[in-house]
Amino acid sequence: MRYSLTFALGFLLNVSFAQVTTSHPLSSYGIGETNTGSNAITSALGNVNSVWIDSTNVNFYNPSSYSRLSKGNTLMSLGIESRFSFYEQQGVSEFRTASLIDHFSLAFKTSKRSGLTFGLKPYANSGYEFSQSTFTGIDSILYTYSGNGNIQDAFLGFGFAPIATKNSHLSIGANAAYLFGFVTNERRSELITGGTSQGGLSSDITRVSSFHYQLGAHFEQKIAKSHSLLIGFTMDPAQNFNSNIENSLFSASNIGSPSIYDTVFSVTSEGSIRALTSYEIGLKYKFYFKATKRKSTSRRPNLTLAASYKSNQGLESSFDNGDEWTVGPSDAFCFGLSYSPETKLFENVATLKMFEKLNYRIGYYHRNLPVSPDAASYTDRGTTFGIGIPILAQMSLSSLNLAFVLGQKGTGQEADIEERYIGFKFGVVFSPSNFEKWFRKRKLD
Repeated sequence: MRYSLTFALGFLLNVSFAQVTTSHPLSSYGIGETNTGSNAITSALGNVNSVWIDSTNVNFYNPSSYSRLSKGNTLMSLGIESRFSFYEQQGVSEFRTASLIDHFSLAFKTSKRSGLTFGLKPYANSGYEFSQSTFTGIDSILYTYSGNGNIQDAFLGFGFAPIATKNSHLSIGANAAYLFGFVTNERRSELITGGTSQGGLSSDITRVSSFHYQLGAHFEQKIAKSHSLLIGFTMDPAQNFNSNIENSLFSASNIGSPSIYDTVFSVTSEGSIRALTSYEIGLKYKFYFKATKRKSTSRRPNLTLAASYKSNQGLESSFDNGDEWTVGPSDAFCFGLSYSPETKLFENVATLKMFEKLNYRIGYYHRNLPVSPDAASYTDRGTTFGIGIPILAQMSLSSLNLAFVLGQKGTGQEADIEERYIGFKFGVVFSPSNFEKWFRKRKLD
């Protein structure tokens, strides 16, 4: 643990320059695919984010969760994601991989009723490449369309609980963030016959540099000794992001050598991207089973059910040169289930078997995507599952979390591109042990 903060700083430095990627042609729209919001824990639960709140998890997608952090236990959360995609369209298939650094965050309690978190997470990312050829009657021209880039979200969040009793908890919170980054879309054309590599390149680079904020709230009520119900809500109000777009056109005698490109024109236009209102509302129900007796202790499992609905009204752009685009609305339904064989891990760790220490998770999600090329509606649906592995050495709240997803994205029509993918997320939560407190206040006599 003594090296965790040093590792965190190095990790954060790498994240700042990391290339967040996807591999789907639909990420060519707007500023790319917007991050659906999840870490390894909520990914295994069908991406239910607004209600998954407890003291061992840094839920930076609902800032009201920061008030539920454990006193004296600083949490540092890191995540990495990979995806393996199988594409098929009209009998043509292809395999692609993509990976990204999911997030970095550091959270700690600031008072009995409040908590603070800061970190870095992806907001949107783009990554694709596809091509087609056309015969002009004399020569054949190959058109290649490609894009890459990402928009990052550096955030600082605060949560406060005006009501915090044994049976009831009401909390509100907000994230203040700074968005930065760029996405590039390119179209390259080249002659593929006649023994020449002559061609041209059209490039559009959209840069974003702007402030951004998010609101969150939740209320939890203990219904009886063995039941509790939580209602959670998050919102990104409509807001404008400062941005500009650089349009460039190049020609070359050899399109494969950028150093000899001739610039036909290059113009930068100022403007803004307006993110319309998005929100998520969800419910979480937790049930504690009756304790079962053992020789020297007892075991009490618990089961948690969660569901949420997400709505995003889309994006609009406005630039001086009239180069404008829109991304339509989207929504999603998410469901998750979690089972823990033992509620009180620390008290009974010595008597638990290996599989009784784990947390088991499963989920499902269904998203209606915001783009509809050729009037075809794209959907993204998947089944998720994962486990949480607590690191109980030295009585800390540290844990390893694994999530897997089997998903499918497409329209269900043979003429449109269909993606089947396998996703994997690895997340770790670092926390100091009871005798190694971070940010401890020291006093000299």
